[in-house]
Amino acid sequence: MDNVKRILVPIDSSEIAERAMQQAIKINRFNEAEVHILYVADINKLAINAYLSGNVLIEIEKAGQRILNAAKELFPEGMKIVCAYRTGDPAEAIRDYEKEISADLIVMGSRGLGLVRGVLLGSVSKYVLEHAECPVLIVK
Repeated sequence: MDNVKRILVPIDSSEIAERAMQQAIKINRFNEAEVHILYVADINKLAINAYLSGNVLIEIEKAGQRILNAAKELFPEGMKIVCAYRTGDPAEAIRDYEKEISADLIVMGSRGLGLVRGVLLGSVSKYVLEHAECPVLIVK
């Protein structure tokens, strides 16, 4: 894993996401890479998305920020951590963020807390694996 400058770790609040973060820590043991923790609020799945009030959206973002802050605490002091919050389809948001930061590696869980789970891989991890421009490490 030479020349890894930016590691993207998409998270939710699942145990598998925590294992992905631990794997990213191992990969970045010399603290040479910048680790980007990305949380995507999947508000597109809500049928009433168009009717969500501004207050509800603010509360969803606050919850996402709490998840990011808790995740950041799991990383060793001195490791360069960037937290990012997005809304929308998680698979597409991860892919867009990968391009935005020119990620060298994505480390993510095999499945998260989505409403519909894939048989072998979650639909999000499967999409990212198939569409990412950089290597993807799927953690079980």
